[in-house]
Amino acid sequence: MIKIITVANILQWALVVLLITAVVGFLSFTNAYGVFLASITTLIAWGTYKNKRWAYFAAATWGLACFQLAKQGYEFQGIKHQVMTIGVLIIPVALFLHEILGKQQNINAQKSVTNAVNEDDLP
Repeated sequence: MIKIITVANILQWALVVLLITAVVGFLSFTNAYGVFLASITTLIAWGTYKNKRWAYFAAATWGLACFQLAKQGYEFQGIKHQVMTIGVLIIPVALFLHEILGKQQNINAQKSVTNAVNEDDLP
């Protein structure tokens, strides 16, 4: 289990670096659309850094969205192939991180509920 968590932590840092790189790329659009995409990506990167379950799921969705934008030809014309490849790879990585790093919070919550149920003071 320690090896899986170590791999998950390495993948998490890689995902955060990738998201920060994407923020810089979106800001290079120098328009309101780029600022909007950069703000969403920053929010996802911050949540990923803080190990929030929703952020990993949002990163997977964001990877799929970037893949579709590149596939349809709406964005990323110069780096279309790279964006499509990275977008597809982010999906399983983000879902893996969602299950491994996000699950730890639920285990603690389940223990506290179990302890509360086992108390004799409950009616």
